[in-house]
Amino acid sequence: MNSPDIETRVNIALAVGRYLRAFTRYEAASKEFNEACSALRNQLVEPSRFITKIDFKHYLVTSDLERNFEVEEIELI
Repeated sequence: MNSPDIETRVNIALAVGRYLRAFTRYEAASKEFNEACSALRNQLVEPSRFITKIDFKHYLVTSDLERNFEVEEIELI
């Protein structure tokens, strides 16, 4: 098998670098998301259904006995 030429090797190295940077951001975002879900579950101690306003948008939040929850954006109240 022939070695890839210099242009191909550079392009592969750039692609691997991009992948690794994206993976690092993904891992950080995944950790933040999981922590945010846990924090919300800790606040939802009983079944709930309410509207909240965050960053000038309205969201309907519902939760059940097991503290599973759903957050959906709503257009108008």
